[in-house]
Amino acid sequence: MKKKTENLFYIFWRKWLIQSIHWLPTVIHFPFLYLLGWVAVQPLEFIFHSYEVESFSLLGTIISFGLFLYLLPSWVKIRWQSGKPLEAVGLLEIKSKRTLRYFLKGFLLSLAFILIIVFCLFSSSYAIWKGDMHLSILLNAVFLGLGVGFAEELIFRGWLWGELDCLIGSPPSIFAQAVIFSLSHIRLDLDIFSLLGLFVGLFLLGLVLALRRFGDRGSIWGAIGLHGGLVGVWFLLTSDLIEITPNAPIWLVGPGNLSPNPLGGAVAIASLSVFIMTQRTALARAGSPFKGALNASSREATP
Repeated sequence: MKKKTENLFYIFWRKWLIQSIHWLPTVIHFPFLYLLGWVAVQPLEFIFHSYEVESFSLLGTIISFGLFLYLLPSWVKIRWQSGKPLEAVGLLEIKSKRTLRYFLKGFLLSLAFILIIVFCLFSSSYAIWKGDMHLSILLNAVFLGLGVGFAEELIFRGWLWGELDCLIGSPPSIFAQAVIFSLSHIRLDLDIFSLLGLFVGLFLLGLVLALRRFGDRGSIWGAIGLHGGLVGVWFLLTSDLIEITPNAPIWLVGPGNLSPNPLGGAVAIASLSVFIMTQRTALARAGSPFKGALNASSREATP
């Protein structure tokens, strides 16, 4: 009996150890890259100490993302056993008309979500139209939308979703990537109810972005258009075109005081929920998008 117990303990310990080894590269990958980026900018910060700390922080983040891009093909080949790393992370047919169509569909969907919020703001007299348009703000909005959209979608719906699919399988991976996406954007300076609302909104957005990739036959460009549109257009609107009144309720504009995030508001949560409900068949079928099932199954999908 004692020997049998020892054998069970050994089996459990061996299984746990193997699982830990499998998870370890995933868990430490980005902290390690951020550490390298931070180390890389320290000499510059020492030499050019008169510059703002935020500038060096941004530079360090760019260096970390550059390292991520450099290592990504080898990572996918070794970890995922894939001979086509670009396709595995969703960077399909970059120069094709289909890619442009996917991107525009995602961008138009972002406009639809934003227009719902803007309509509610003006119909409730919680917004004032300014109509200013500055070229610098417009360019900032374009670069911000494209930069954030590309970087975060490649990380979350490209690398992370594929990594989780290899580790825990599907469908848990589609929900796990949305949870991690939400937690990585949470603001800890909010009260518990605002925090909960923002978590739910970001989680639903993570699912919507994953469904966008699934509906686009594995291409990540539609998700980039959607994510980038939400970031860039909202930045343009609130910087130049409209002014949200101070008495605008949190359930409409979301938490954040001077810089509210509408994803934490009831309007955005309801809109994202309705979209997911219309795509529940696709959500159920978004089973194993990184082992060849996506291209075969999504031909009949109707995103």
